[in-house]
Amino acid sequence: MKKIVLVMGLIGITNVYANECANSPNPEVKQALKWYRDSSEQRALYNQVFGVGAKYISNWISENDPEPKTWGVVLDIDETALDNSWYFKKCTDLTTTEDGFSHYVAIPGKSVALPGAVAFTCSVKKNGGYVSLVSNRDGSYKDATGKVLDATIANLKHEGICFDQVVLANQKDSKHPSDKNPRFDAIQSGNYDANQMVWSNKLPAHKVIAYFGDNVQDFPKFKQAKTYSLSPNDKAFGIFGNGYFILPNPLYGSWQGNDYK
Repeated sequence: MKKIVLVMGLIGITNVYANECANSPNPEVKQALKWYRDSSEQRALYNQVFGVGAKYISNWISENDPEPKTWGVVLDIDETALDNSWYFKKCTDLTTTEDGFSHYVAIPGKSVALPGAVAFTCSVKKNGGYVSLVSNRDGSYKDATGKVLDATIANLKHEGICFDQVVLANQKDSKHPSDKNPRFDAIQSGNYDANQMVWSNKLPAHKVIAYFGDNVQDFPKFKQAKTYSLSPNDKAFGIFGNGYFILPNPLYGSWQGNDYK
């Protein structure tokens, strides 16, 4: 994801969004928002990607016969596991600046599970794999409503997403707060750095066999500008559908900062 801080909190009041959503959506995102929320194509694509991913994992298990809890998958949260488009419907463009990004409010039932996400994540756990959720939400943030990490976990559980751990960004990291690669490495090595990330719990070191995200930077070593500079038919893209599974998100992403000729 682009450098976005998704600050979540639990507040038990009905008018909680009054201060969060002062303006209508940015006109530039209205058409994308309409497609994301109301099209059959969006539902079909999410089910398709998670379905293809599930088949890939099933084939990998058949070929490798792994011991339980020696392997796992990694998923992004926002616009991969959870649908936050309600916020775009109520508010201005979320990605104008990172610092100016309004505090997200995670009331269970507001950000809902995306099509296919529940069945997929639960099938991975049923088949003996770990499910790690890696997000650039700021796990270091806490306000009167509570911790971002706690709110995120509550929302995921409410929606029925199956998971073993949640690993968030630490925006106090002065060097690369939105770089997910250290978190990907931590999951595979079992070595977590509190200066770079915030986690719900640590899992034993294990092999990650698949990644799921809505942004090319949700995948190890991929960067937006460098990837865009490749030929459209470059062999680097061959990994998508074969261990890397990307979902549609026309609302925001690292592509917004890319310079197009």
